[in-house]
Amino acid sequence: MLKLKSGRDLSSGLTAQAFGLEDIARFGINGGLLVLAFDPVQSLLAAGTDTGRVYVFGQPGVEVEFDLCPGKPIIYMRIVKSIYLVTVDGNNAVTVLSLDTKDVLSVFTPNSPTTAIESDPSLDWLFLGLENGLTIVYDVDRGAKAPYRIGNLQKTALPKAPMSSVLFLALHPRSFHVILIGYENCAVVYSMVDENILLVLQYEVPPGAPGGDLHPSQHTRSRFPRLTTGAWHPNGHHIVTAYEDGSFVFWDAKEGVLLQARTIEDTEVNIPRRSYVNSSDIADIPREPIYRIAWCCTTNPEDTSLLIAGGEPGSLPLKGITYMDFGPTPVVQITSYQAQGDHYSQPRRQRIYPVPLGADPVDFIMIARTSPYYAGNHDPVALVAILSSGELYSIEYPSGGALPVASMFPPSLCWIQPRMTAFSVASVRREQWIGMMASKKKQPDMMLTGGAPVRSRLRKFDIRNIVITGHSDGWVRLWDASHGELEESQILDLSIADALDRSVDVRVSAISFAGQMGEMSVACETGELVYFKFGLNKPTSSEELKRRLDALRIVEPDGRPPMIQHISGRIDPQMKEGFLPVFVLSPQRGPITAVKNSDIGFLAVGYQFGTLAVVELRSMSLIYLEDVNGLGIDTSNKKFPLRPGDRSSTQSQGVQLEIPLSLEFSLMALDGDGFSSIVLSVGTNLGRLLTFRIIPVRGGAHAVQFVGAVQMKGKVIATIPFDTEYGVSATASPTILQKLPQGIVISGALISVTPDEARVIRLPKSKMTSKSFDDKVLVAGLSLLRQGDTLVLVCLTESGFIRIYSLPSLREITSLSTQKFHDVRYASRSIVSLNGDVLLGIGKNESALFNVWGKAMAVKATGKNGERIADSLYDVVQKLPPRPAISTMQWMSGKKYVTVEEFDLLIGGPHRPKSKRMVEEERARREQQRLAATQMIHSTSQSSSSSSRSSYFGRKPNNAFSGMADEANERGERLGFMQSQFSKLEDASNEYVKVGSLSRFFF
Repeated sequence: MLKLKSGRDLSSGLTAQAFGLEDIARFGINGGLLVLAFDPVQSLLAAGTDTGRVYVFGQPGVEVEFDLCPGKPIIYMRIVKSIYLVTVDGNNAVTVLSLDTKDVLSVFTPNSPTTAIESDPSLDWLFLGLENGLTIVYDVDRGAKAPYRIGNLQKTALPKAPMSSVLFLALHPRSFHVILIGYENCAVVYSMVDENILLVLQYEVPPGAPGGDLHPSQHTRSRFPRLTTGAWHPNGHHIVTAYEDGSFVFWDAKEGVLLQARTIEDTEVNIPRRSYVNSSDIADIPREPIYRIAWCCTTNPEDTSLLIAGGEPGSLPLKGITYMDFGPTPVVQITSYQAQGDHYSQPRRQRIYPVPLGADPVDFIMIARTSPYYAGNHDPVALVAILSSGELYSIEYPSGGALPVASMFPPSLCWIQPRMTAFSVASVRREQWIGMMASKKKQPDMMLTGGAPVRSRLRKFDIRNIVITGHSDGWVRLWDASHGELEESQILDLSIADALDRSVDVRVSAISFAGQMGEMSVACETGELVYFKFGLNKPTSSEELKRRLDALRIVEPDGRPPMIQHISGRIDPQMKEGFLPVFVLSPQRGPITAVKNSDIGFLAVGYQFGTLAVVELRSMSLIYLEDVNGLGIDTSNKKFPLRPGDRSSTQSQGVQLEIPLSLEFSLMALDGDGFSSIVLSVGTNLGRLLTFRIIPVRGGAHAVQFVGAVQMKGKVIATIPFDTEYGVSATASPTILQKLPQGIVISGALISVTPDEARVIRLPKSKMTSKSFDDKVLVAGLSLLRQGDTLVLVCLTESGFIRIYSLPSLREITSLSTQKFHDVRYASRSIVSLNGDVLLGIGKNESALFNVWGKAMAVKATGKNGERIADSLYDVVQKLPPRPAISTMQWMSGKKYVTVEEFDLLIGGPHRPKSKRMVEEERARREQQRLAATQMIHSTSQSSSSSSRSSYFGRKPNNAFSGMADEANERGERLGFMQSQFSKLEDASNEYVKVGSLSRFFF
């Protein structure tokens, strides 16, 4: 229903043809992360999610998304030969992607569910362990199943043991023809060349030995713990196997001798003891299984350490990843088994890398410097853990310190390190943003440097939309919403944990950034708000430092905590320029429900208990702190039984509190005034729009004055001021504020939006127009192309449409569908910007950037058919380093050396098909040879014809016919000779193709 009283048409220059939805960018990850794969040669990181998406990240601006199996999780992932990305999804489909062409090369589905995979960075083969106990091999390069397979070795080694699936696979780090296969009851070392079992590693805990069990009642019987995972020593000397009871065992890889069985805390847990005492607080709670184990090394493969996920007592509230540094490995040829076992019982360093509270590490990968070998654990610089919540947690290796995530990871991965808990967008002038970025101190190099971003066209807007995310660990990160347009895509970050001087209870709940002033207010779930101001950290005198330290008081003289606590004394002295903490606002009125930091020096905060607080930032004084329950309403009205300030009656009477939800500062003349004022509009959960005026008082201070209220249908989700004369936003700005003393009168109005209706109101109470919605509105905002005649109201609805309304008449101009991306659970997190950008929430960890003004705003490069051109990932210049091989001493001791060609013949068989690349190269070479030969014959024919004509006309008449016969014989002999040479050349070429292809693909 539309009601119209008056008003100039501010949308007169628009028709439906002026609008079109342009898909600009994506931020974050669709779903939660399940698996990661890293390739140090190309410096690319691949991430697979529980929604079937695969993301590949490189240097800043490089991000390519593949939607492989919608709705199904990506379970396993590997990067093979630095060019093939191999995934196994929830449908058990093995998919091979090319990082070069970004195409799907092949898809294969085994006849039994895949339970483990293994590959080598330099080989074409993917080993697949199946649920039925078999191990099959897939030819990644040829896209075909190899004829070679390995049977269920546990059935052979332990005939009486129950059937088991393959739990893990691990190729020998130096002899790729030797593989470690893990089953539930044993691990088997198998030689694929000899086709025989070299070792069977079965771990038994005899009666009286503690093993990994915490409860003493388990120690009286013999146990065979269930195997979970295992790994090779980087040089292949030893093997470690991990078990469900939290223990892990070291074995000699040549003879299969058990060297050491231990847990994280205890050693020699396989040896019976007279008594075993355990603390009563953990005795009844089992130990965590070991989920993942990695055997790492420095540049010297003999200098090793172990990383373990799991294996801790289940009662520990704080989980983590255990790091054990064993140092140089003893020389196995001259060291006894006892001494080797003692080596693993006494790590020279041991510590736990803690992860965020409430999450468990379920998997992790190491970020290696250069080499992809040694299972990716060669000379790592960082550890990236996947948590049970689907988030990432990054740790510097080996120090265990937290990595500067914003400086080393792409923005999309920063959204889940840890998970985003607050979201906002602010407008900043381009020059100002570049200046803020210039203040960023020198940070470590980006962790990912691979690929090349596609060049995008710059948009003409001088105002940049800055995305701001708050996280559960207290970090706040800022970056340009159109980071793909800019060469500079670094992230600014700040932490409220440092400002609050604590590391717990710092989850960010709301953010407001005043872009023109460089001021930010960050709210945390405990109800505290930290105010930051961007600027220089000027050197402080001893007197100023003492004043700052005195301001860090915990309580007031009367024993109550201060409402405003000055915290400039907590500024990092090493910071030269950046976001400096100024004060903490904590009136103890419950969690914060809304916060608005204006560009004119005022801050408004709404609280769960129905309180509204207003702070004057220049004097850092609290100028208003009152409850809005029933403000401006007759308390005798039965529909509103609460009196202002009466919170105690809510629980006894079951009355819903009136809570501020939407706050906005504007500059306009109120209805009936002949001057303009600073106006604060407050929308509440009970559908009321409250209007306050901020007025100057004596001494240069200000006061807040209530003006009036309007009742609407449904909670107020947006309060949007605009200038009814010039058709622009009337949000408070310092430029207009400076003109108020000149007596200017701003003819302003405010759009108040609820899910059910929108009203254009001449504040405080005069309604100009209104419109009832038949589709509930989730988010609303203003947008314009130019001043005067293109101002519109943009609304995102519950059914997934963006509806455009004219102003002030609220006539619907057009509607744009976002149903392809729409998810009502996350759409309410969306934000509409003045330039027409809509940052649409499309997942729990993902948002999409659209623009409602259509192709005129396009920024991404497109092809001839309009398709989006993706970033480049593969660099042909980067080559795989040679694979480590066995040493001379190992070869002399009897270890077999197998070449790549011999191994390929063993796995692929004599009839292995040629790869597509080999076939194409051979076809191209033959075509080139054919054209060369044809050209040679043609040129020879022309030369012979010319010579014949010359000879014929130069001879005497009586010798003409004999000359022609001689010339024909000569041409025939020459043609026959060329044909024979061409045949020899073709045979030699074919032979070259065979040899050259092998050298190309195996070396």
